[in-house]
Amino acid sequence: MVSQARLLIVDDEEIIRIGCQRSLEEIYSTVEMAENGRLGWERLQQQPFDLVLLDLMMPEMGGLEVLEKVQVLDPEIVVIMITGFATIETAVDAMRKGAYDYLPKPFTPEELRTKVSRGLEKRRLILQARALILERDRNLLECANEKSRTMTIINCLSEGLIATNRTGQIVLMNPAAIKMLRPQVDAVIGRTVSGLLGHPEQEKAIADMLATVTSTGAITQMEMQTRDERVLESHVSPILDDHGECLGTVTVLLDITQDKKIEKMKSDFVRLVSHELKAPVAAIAGYLNLIIDGLTAKQPDKEKEIILRSRDKANSLLELINDLLDLSRSERNRSAGVQKRLDLGAVLTETVKFYHHEAQSRQLELSLHLPAAIPAVVGEAEALGRVVANLIGNAIKYTPEGGRVDVELIQRDGWLAISVRDTGMGIAPAEIKKIFDEFYRSRQVILQKIPGTGLGLSIAKQIVEAHRGYLEVESVVHQGSVFRAWFPIADALPAAAPAVGTTARAKAENS
Repeated sequence: MVSQARLLIVDDEEIIRIGCQRSLEEIYSTVEMAENGRLGWERLQQQPFDLVLLDLMMPEMGGLEVLEKVQVLDPEIVVIMITGFATIETAVDAMRKGAYDYLPKPFTPEELRTKVSRGLEKRRLILQARALILERDRNLLECANEKSRTMTIINCLSEGLIATNRTGQIVLMNPAAIKMLRPQVDAVIGRTVSGLLGHPEQEKAIADMLATVTSTGAITQMEMQTRDERVLESHVSPILDDHGECLGTVTVLLDITQDKKIEKMKSDFVRLVSHELKAPVAAIAGYLNLIIDGLTAKQPDKEKEIILRSRDKANSLLELINDLLDLSRSERNRSAGVQKRLDLGAVLTETVKFYHHEAQSRQLELSLHLPAAIPAVVGEAEALGRVVANLIGNAIKYTPEGGRVDVELIQRDGWLAISVRDTGMGIAPAEIKKIFDEFYRSRQVILQKIPGTGLGLSIAKQIVEAHRGYLEVESVVHQGSVFRAWFPIADALPAAAPAVGTTARAKAENS
């Protein structure tokens, strides 16, 4: 295979020029000649060459002079001197000025090819090294530019950003985080959170959270209140290497003070309005019940119908007010960290007992099945009681007389579920994904004039999500439905919840 190297032979002896050309042209693609130093130098300026065979003693311009000019033009061009004066002095002088090697006259074709091959290999290595150096410099520049861009972005974020190493030392804190936390010291890099905020309890909570994320690799979220009564929401994630080992943590801080104020104002407004409505509506419903109790057969049927309808409307309005109050509470506590360990068995037992009379009045069989050992969950008893009450109340409401409602606890893969199964009307496939929307009521429920506000399942969903759980429902039209509210078991590492976009999962079939 012919090499693509370009060679130039500069020698005033024609026999040397031609002999070198013939020895090399079968190996290399371009082998040109120049009969003296001046012409050789002109050729070098006109086009690139990889190697020059340069006679030392020539008229018009000597080899050493050409060599010096070549070194200025392109120091990577390999120059091999050809000399008839094979002395140490001339060789050393030429090598000192940049020549790669020299060939003493006379020389054999094998000697020529060997010198040229070695010289071209040197040039290849030099060019390769230069390319690597350029690539390294380019990569370093890109890294520096990328780091600069990244730091510019981090410093311009409105969210606070804190990075720590595996020992909890702070390695990065952007200006937004400094503004939010207002540390007690100027230099935060290299420090732990201890003694940084001037709030020992808060510092301990943060340190414990960072340690938990570092040891478990789990993403954690919590709320904290600063010394100036602002509310911050923190999201802490582990920084993992290629082997899954935790190198540290990164924390994102959001100032949700204003959101909390607006949320509280909204909640307070709803609670105030609902309270102001609840008392008179309850009184109206009570008076209507007294009137109904005193009705006799002598009253006209139309009069009785009006009173009964008024009573039902008052009860519906009262139910709406209660649901609005529940909705307000669930929205207010949606992101609150609930830390109390609870026994769901006790919550279920109390709620089933409460609905037992209503189930009997509708000739329904209401049963409760609890396992022998019930693991604890983390939550708030009143809120979870509302979830259970909603699911059981709906099951009783939508199940015709003679049916049954079965309540049980199910444990699976680190999760504990409240399961409520009924033999009611079921839910149509087209409507099942809408049942968790606020104020949504199915067409079938509306046609059958079953009372309700359409808020119960939405409230239940919000409460379940606030407890890091999810809801699922399976339903067969005219056969019944089963609702399951899943909660992570305390002190367990549960399997991931279904990736369904929301915590509600639905499946429906036609009978």
